Amino acid sequence: MAMILDAFMSKFSTLLTDFVQDEVIMLLGVKDELQMLRKRMRSIQCLLKDAEKKKFNESSTELWLSELKDVMYDAEDIIDLCRIEGTQLLTDQNPKSKSSSVCCNFSSVFSCFTSVPLRHEIGNRIKDINKRLKEIYEDRERYKLEKSTISETPQITLVDSRQTSSMIDPFVVGREVEVAANSLVDHLIQEKVDEKCRLFAIVGMGGIGKTTLAQKIFNHPKIQAYFNSKVWVCVSQTYAETELLKQVIRGAKRDCRDVNTKSELQHILSDSVSLDQSLFLVLDDVWRADVWVDLLRVPLYNSNKSVRVLVTTRYENVAMDMKAAYIHPVAHLSEDSCWDMLRRRLFSEGQEEVENGLKELGFVIVKRCRGLPLAVKAIAGVLSSKPRTKKVWKNFLNNTAWSIQTLPEEISGALYLSFEDLPSHLKQCFLYFSLFPEDAWLYPHELAQLWVAEGFIIEQQDSLMEDLAEECFDELHNRNLLLPKEGFSKCKMHDLIRSLAIFLSKEEASFGDLNVRNSITSTKLRRLSVIEKEGAVEIVNYVADQGTLRTLLASYSDLLLDDEILRRLSHLRVLDISCTQIQILPDSIRKLVHLRYLNLKMTEIREIPKSIEQLTNLQFLDLSSCRNLRQLPSGITGLYSLRHLDILASPISFIPKGIEKLQQLNYLGNFVVANNDSSSKLEDLNSLKQIRTLIISNLKRLQSETIILKELLYLSTLKLQFFIYEFYYVEEEMAISKENELAVSEEDDPTREEKELAVEELFDRIIPPQSLENFTIDGFFGRRFPNWMVSSSFELCVPNLTKLVFHNIESCTQLPSLGQLPELRELVIDGAKKVKKLGPEIFGIDVNSTRIAFPKLERLEISSCRELEEWSFGAQVEKNASPRLKLLPCLRELEIFFCPSLKQLSKGLKYSNMKILKISSAYSLKLVDNLPAEVEELRLIDCKNLEKVYCAPTLKMLEVQECGALACMEKLDSLQKLYFSDTFKANLPEWILKTLQQRALQNDYNDDFQLELDISLINGYYGLKKKAKLQE
Repeated sequence: MAMILDAFMSKFSTLLTDFVQDEVIMLLGVKDELQMLRKRMRSIQCLLKDAEKKKFNESSTELWLSELKDVMYDAEDIIDLCRIEGTQLLTDQNPKSKSSSVCCNFSSVFSCFTSVPLRHEIGNRIKDINKRLKEIYEDRERYKLEKSTISETPQITLVDSRQTSSMIDPFVVGREVEVAANSLVDHLIQEKVDEKCRLFAIVGMGGIGKTTLAQKIFNHPKIQAYFNSKVWVCVSQTYAETELLKQVIRGAKRDCRDVNTKSELQHILSDSVSLDQSLFLVLDDVWRADVWVDLLRVPLYNSNKSVRVLVTTRYENVAMDMKAAYIHPVAHLSEDSCWDMLRRRLFSEGQEEVENGLKELGFVIVKRCRGLPLAVKAIAGVLSSKPRTKKVWKNFLNNTAWSIQTLPEEISGALYLSFEDLPSHLKQCFLYFSLFPEDAWLYPHELAQLWVAEGFIIEQQDSLMEDLAEECFDELHNRNLLLPKEGFSKCKMHDLIRSLAIFLSKEEASFGDLNVRNSITSTKLRRLSVIEKEGAVEIVNYVADQGTLRTLLASYSDLLLDDEILRRLSHLRVLDISCTQIQILPDSIRKLVHLRYLNLKMTEIREIPKSIEQLTNLQFLDLSSCRNLRQLPSGITGLYSLRHLDILASPISFIPKGIEKLQQLNYLGNFVVANNDSSSKLEDLNSLKQIRTLIISNLKRLQSETIILKELLYLSTLKLQFFIYEFYYVEEEMAISKENELAVSEEDDPTREEKELAVEELFDRIIPPQSLENFTIDGFFGRRFPNWMVSSSFELCVPNLTKLVFHNIESCTQLPSLGQLPELRELVIDGAKKVKKLGPEIFGIDVNSTRIAFPKLERLEISSCRELEEWSFGAQVEKNASPRLKLLPCLRELEIFFCPSLKQLSKGLKYSNMKILKISSAYSLKLVDNLPAEVEELRLIDCKNLEKVYCAPTLKMLEVQECGALACMEKLDSLQKLYFSDTFKANLPEWILKTLQQRALQNDYNDDFQLELDISLINGYYGLKKKAKLQE
């Protein structure tokens, strides 16, 4: 990833400004040199804007920039090394100071430099940097570089976000797309007796909308009704045959976890399609025909069922090699459609006058997008952050970035301009995406850690740097440089946008391949990714010889590090070798003194060397899911720069003594409570004043009378586990976790009562701060909840709590009063094993008072409560005898799972605004009624004794599975989609037949009622699965 000089030099200059003002600089004798360094940097910064403009057309200017980058990298390394050595000198002179100092504080570090040889070395190095900068500045006249004002790095601000569907972008418009989609759908569902398996192709250049068109078709109502199974697979340039087969099989809802050979998987695929009767398969972004010809064609043909395959590809010859029955070339969007697409993204309702005033300029802008939807999206992302005025749009059209001739055609113009318009701090983050594989999922929290470790994020007062980094991710997404978000906020990047990032960072970064020797000549590679690569050792070996690598991402690769490789990687700041087979971390890891980020997650590592304590710059350490790692070195609590320590799902039995010294720590998962002399104690956590996320396990008994956690003013996420996981392995790969504390909580345990009293006493002393937002209680085995939780002031204790989870609550027979938590939006009650009744006490108020119960609760889940029999909000509430009490006004979703003793839902639910109701494995439930009028989605699964359901008149979606006794369903007039499945029924129930007859009598020709049936005939026959669209 290429250094963004403006951002780097701004950050470095600010750092030097603070540093030079310190009186200890006199001890070093380098104040004048440092002031000169800052002055020359500022002078050179004034030339950067002009140099960046000229670099594409003048190779000499590009060389000047390259030399400047080399100097800046060297300057950062020298200052970094001084900080490390300074910390050690400070410790040697005053051993007590280390625990209270922050090693990245320049003042405290440099004040310890009294060693004459060291001061001399520092001075010489800084003088050398100054000399090189002077030469670079003097070359400005030769390159005719003009000065401009320095733009300060802006505070991070977000563009207004627009929510989009996970599949179809609602702002993609144009009659062309609709017509093409409808035409292709008609071709796809056309039957041919002699050819049950047919392939169709969509072809066109990158960014023209092939995937968008395929998504329209994939979600088309006719496709939904016609095919029993629909599967979407993104193929891309590189793919593993077995993994791709598994994706298709999993998409068809079949299991293939233990099969890893191509032949066996092909047989499973063929059998799966035979059972499903029909399949619609989309193969998106295909680059070669072999994915069809050599891999999928035979098993799909052999199924002898109705199969339609839709392929998107850039190349018509690929479609022809696949013997496509029909090839649809995607045309460029018209200018009218492009303008329609742009205006929908930029103007909201009520802005018609502003929109009309800019329409003429808008058409000039979209003309330059050349009919490419991706380019229109990119331009919309740029303009969304600018004022909607003619002056601004005219200046935008005059931007020289439109006319750079040396860029590849596919990324020139609008796409490059969308990068050029980014603030410099966002440019660094954007270029980092070049290090990830095509179609890789990009997770904000993972990128945030990497960007902080790389030094891209400038600290702001009262803001966590990781949060600022996630805001950068969000802004790149809102500027349309990432595809729409899906679950867990993850995103992907369009391959053309990724190509732009790769092109712009090619001088310093590489997503490695075996041709790296040819692709990297005189370039000093700073960042290398071999993610998911075979032959990673050869690539890394070659690049390591250059001695300049700062970032190595090697997850899921075959890379195994040894002392010899690490010796040549001494400049590394980021090292990710997660999900590799590494078993031994070499002791020479200590030489990576610049390292900020080390990820060993899901490796076979057995031991962390003691020498890791020398990595005093380390900020992020991930040791989660390391099944063979059982102990941490004692020196790990001496890593004073640590911000993130993760040992979740690793069999580590304690955290070494000294956790209170990690003053920068904002994430700790998992703190394992232990009572040995070598471990940190629970009360030591009170010193972690920056902690945001904290997971504690093995909570059993008090270690002191100290109140725990209450003064941690930034703590927002807390998980308390009253057990410790033990890990053992069956065969080779199957990991099984056992909750040993729960195992000894049996009825016949003679110490059970003593243990319960001890854990209750402990929980009384764990009092979260008011900042808490997300709270999980897991495996609590006391008979009562803590005093602070059952008191009337619970809502005052955690006024900002938005999510509360009870999991495996062993002995409590009653839950605390929760109804007055003012910000609670999600409540999960999972495994309250002794709770038999949920009653009005959960409100926490008098039912006759004028109050709101659960004022902001949106989602409620009640699961695995085996003894729960009754759920009632009280007779007064359920008869509406307490009209002043408002109940669940914001509830949107209720899910009940495996509550086998529950006989009836609360009648008080009818006063809520619930939209979605899911009930599974409620074996004692016979009647569902009193539903609120707003319910639109109802899912009933494995409710064996359910006989009758009174639906809401607004119900649109109904799913019924394995409810054999269900004989009556009322009020289905508004139903749009019905899914029914029953393993033991040979005939449709009367209520379905009645519903179909009523629909037929309505004679509504626009009725798009969708019916999906999955009935397994008894007497040993295979299941019969039918889908139909009712259209009278």
